[in-house]
Amino acid sequence: MKKILPIISFSALITISCAQALDLSSALTESDKALQNSTSQIAWFLQSDDAASNDLIIQSLHNKWITIYETRNDFKPNQNIRRDEAAKMLTLAVSELWTDLKSANVSCSFSDTDKAWKDLVDILKESCEKWLFKWSNWKFNPQNSITNWQILTVLWRMLYGVQDESVGHYATKYVTLLENDWYLENLSIPFSERDKPAERWTLAKLLIRVIE
Repeated sequence: MKKILPIISFSALITISCAQALDLSSALTESDKALQNSTSQIAWFLQSDDAASNDLIIQSLHNKWITIYETRNDFKPNQNIRRDEAAKMLTLAVSELWTDLKSANVSCSFSDTDKAWKDLVDILKESCEKWLFKWSNWKFNPQNSITNWQILTVLWRMLYGVQDESVGHYATKYVTLLENDWYLENLSIPFSERDKPAERWTLAKLLIRVIE
């Protein structure tokens, strides 16, 4: 019996190891399926424009704490979005992209923070320290509507950092680069609309493309 027991134990060990390997293989297969389903779902709601896909965009942003709203209607998609509100969403989104992003050592004090929503004052400074938003004459202009190309400029800074903005329209280079990287595919923002207030829905669709 003493000679047989090690053989039985070794056989049992092989059986257990095979079972564990099968379990691991199954787990990896299920993980791959989940990833494929997630990717397919993301691709679907980026290309679709029905109520279900639109709600999925807002729900995804809500799950990442980027918006408090859970449906497209509650999000008020066709309204303009203030600079302080956009700063909140974009700054939270950049944290999704770069978890180890450190704030830059820059002076980010503004003379018009009294015009911002009280719960967003701190986010103005953070958005500046992360080189997402800049200022003019030490004013953030938080109450102003953010424009279409201002959003595209911040999106590029989120992804790749600050570029030379001294030639022509400050956003032109950013927009061209985003187009080259397909972030603006099937998303029409006419050149004539570049300096006009952006709708909240435009920001939501752009953010989901970047963070997903």
